[in-house]
Amino acid sequence: MSGTEIHMPEKHGQEEQEKTEKKGEKGLPNPVEAELFSARIVMISAPVDSRLAHAVCAKLLALERADAEAPVYLFINCPGGEVYSGFSIFDTARFIRPRVVTVVTGLAASMGSIISLCAKPEDRYAFPNSKFLVHQPLMSGGLAGSATDIAIHARDLIETKNKIIDLYAKECGRTFDDVKKALDRDTWLNPDQAKEFGLVSKIISSRSELK
Repeated sequence: MSGTEIHMPEKHGQEEQEKTEKKGEKGLPNPVEAELFSARIVMISAPVDSRLAHAVCAKLLALERADAEAPVYLFINCPGGEVYSGFSIFDTARFIRPRVVTVVTGLAASMGSIISLCAKPEDRYAFPNSKFLVHQPLMSGGLAGSATDIAIHARDLIETKNKIIDLYAKECGRTFDDVKKALDRDTWLNPDQAKEFGLVSKIISSRSELK
């Protein structure tokens, strides 16, 4: 039964983004990464797993150390992934002192949509051609074993589902039953629908609109 993980299903799977921590010639840091760090921008552009969570959380903590007052900008284009790796990013973004601003640039599906909620409601943005997907989690990892162990994992999956429903309800200003109904099946949302649902506060198309 080891290795079983709870995932928010990934939709329209993306190729894993190129390693952004690569070193350039003579061991120099990637110049793009250096520029993004200077601009206090963190990109989330791959399925959520423990490696991505480690990289994102490390950047958030480093940016806090560099300047605890200036805002941090999370640009999100994410198809979903591991629930608790996503919660790690969500909680770390809430833990650090700087104001966190989220911008959905493409797809915010499943766990990607939850990560977008780590900012305060007024600091959640989306691009005009972005897309959102909310739905319930699934269990993966080759679940097998005794009936008792399977029942234990099933209960944990239900608890995780309810935790996710509670989070959406609290962060989007909706009722538990309202969110539960939306998550029972795949619910796709365009930016205007996402705004109505409470996932974002503003749809932006220019740099000047990002505060």
